[in-house]
Amino acid sequence: MEKHGTPSEFDASPTWRLVVAPFKGIVKQSAVRAGDTLAPGTEVAVVESHRDRQPVTVPHGGTVVEWLVEDGDPVAPGMPLLRIHPQGAV
Repeated sequence: MEKHGTPSEFDASPTWRLVVAPFKGIVKQSAVRAGDTLAPGTEVAVVESHRDRQPVTVPHGGTVVEWLVEDGDPVAPGMPLLRIHPQGAV
């Protein structure tokens, strides 16, 4: 930037983040609801297959905006489960 210009005046960081499914299975939601504030590492769901059971945690804290799946829905790897507004985002 020192050679080619100045930094943008606009903040390009996202105002929300997605929590995604780790693998194919059925999602079982925890008691987390829209509007709840979560700490980093909070378990929000479990994805179960015939052989495996994987907890899903939020890697960063924030406020839950909405669930994108219902309890008991089948999910695929990388499928968005939950949208959160990170702490400190404007």
